[in-house]
Amino acid sequence: MSAMREVPVDVVDEMDRMEARVAFLSDVFLAISERPENDVALSRRGLEGLFYWTQDLEDMLRRLNEMIHSE
Repeated sequence: MSAMREVPVDVVDEMDRMEARVAFLSDVFLAISERPENDVALSRRGLEGLFYWTQDLEDMLRRLNEMIHSE
């Protein structure tokens, strides 16, 4: 049986959403890296938002693992 047949459709759909969120973060950090050296890249509030964003991604990944291993 192929790996795709073993993975629930809900997991595959959620993986696409998760990949989009990670790609967005990648684009943000690319834009930040292009700023002048003395320019503050992220505010304190922005860093806090990044913390919550990464927590959300971790929660999504945990849920995906639970969905895969629940069978």
